[in-house]
Amino acid sequence: MNRSSKMLVGDGKPHERRHPLEGGGVRITTFVPFHFKKRGIKKVIVAPDGVSQPVAVTETPVLSPEQDRPLLKALGRGIYWQQLIDSGAVASGTEIAEREGIHQSTVNTFLRLALLSPDIVQAAYEGRLPRAVSLESIWRATVPLDWNEQRRLIASLG
Repeated sequence: MNRSSKMLVGDGKPHERRHPLEGGGVRITTFVPFHFKKRGIKKVIVAPDGVSQPVAVTETPVLSPEQDRPLLKALGRGIYWQQLIDSGAVASGTEIAEREGIHQSTVNTFLRLALLSPDIVQAAYEGRLPRAVSLESIWRATVPLDWNEQRRLIASLG
C-alpha cells in the first residue's frame, strides 16, 4: 500500500500525483479541494471559492437546479401565516400555534421566513439558491431585515 497517498496537503489547491507502475504504466491520483455539506437529508458538494462548477463530466451541468421542498413548504407556511396576521384573521403567532397544534417558537421561526426578500424567495422557488443553503442553515442564521444583508448572508451560507 502506498502510504504517501494518505498524506494531507494543506494548501487546498487542486493538484495531481503520478505514480509509476511496475508494468510501465502510470497511476494518476488527483486531489480536488471540495467538501460536503448537509442539505436536509442530502449531502451536496461545495466547491472552494472561485470554482463555479465543482463536478463536471460533460459541457452540461451535472448539478442541475433543484428545489428544496422543506424550504419551500416552510416559506409557504410562513408567508401564509403572515398574511393571516396582516389581514386580522388571527391576532398573533400564539393563536396560529394554538390552531395548528404546534409550539409558538415554531410559528415564530416560520414567520421569520416571510421577511426574506422577494428575489431570495423566487430563487428558492426556481431552485437557484446555492446548494448548501437549506431550511436548517437559514434557521440557524440570524436573518437581517435589510434585503441587501440577506443576500450577503445567503451568499455566505453557500
